[in-house]
Amino acid sequence: MADAPSTQAIKIVAVKLEELRRNATSSTIRVKLGNLDDVCRHIVLNGKQRLTVPSVVSAYASRFPSPDQSIAESSIRNKRGGANPFQQLYRAWENAAEIVVRSRKPSRVAVNEIMGESELSAIPDLVLRHQVALLVTQNRSYKSQLDTLKQVRGAPIVQLVGQSDESQYRPLDNDLALNEAELEAIRDFLTGRKLKALRLDCTTDGGISTKDGRRLADPGFMEALEKILRSYRGS
Repeated sequence: MADAPSTQAIKIVAVKLEELRRNATSSTIRVKLGNLDDVCRHIVLNGKQRLTVPSVVSAYASRFPSPDQSIAESSIRNKRGGANPFQQLYRAWENAAEIVVRSRKPSRVAVNEIMGESELSAIPDLVLRHQVALLVTQNRSYKSQLDTLKQVRGAPIVQLVGQSDESQYRPLDNDLALNEAELEAIRDFLTGRKLKALRLDCTTDGGISTKDGRRLADPGFMEALEKILRSYRGS
């Protein structure tokens, strides 16, 4: 249930929407205003997220793909002497988002998880949600393998029967060792191509974040992956 400040902020948006639709110069603008309100409402109330113009336009295109209802970033950004109804509605939801986000309760995230299920399900863009889910799964796998490496650090090297001294070195010669495909997946991730495809950034402290600054991986995550690769000498 929404708290009093959030409820009041949403009511202010509703009044603004009614005013803008009443003063709209065409039915097309009225429809687009309703669509824009629906998208912003979903991001703010369901996702409990602040708005950015790119995220709003992307979510809008996903929910309303019809060309005659499309809205570009310029449709929101252009000031038009203060008479741009789309920008006015966006600003109203932007203000409401600040109140809603500040009043939300911290979501529960499992220990060593970079994102909880509730946060993941709140991502409005279905494609981005799937990509982030893959990243979370990869992070969980890498964390498990790092924990295993920590446990065997300093342990004696076991040579398997039939293995020659010249054979390629692996830190773990058992089912926990990474195969070449898994190593290549880590290399591809570290080059930045995968991050770029997922619309993510590597932070200065070695973590991972979304383009709008949302933290997805803790500091040192990328360095940890590099150490895994270096541990496989000659791979």
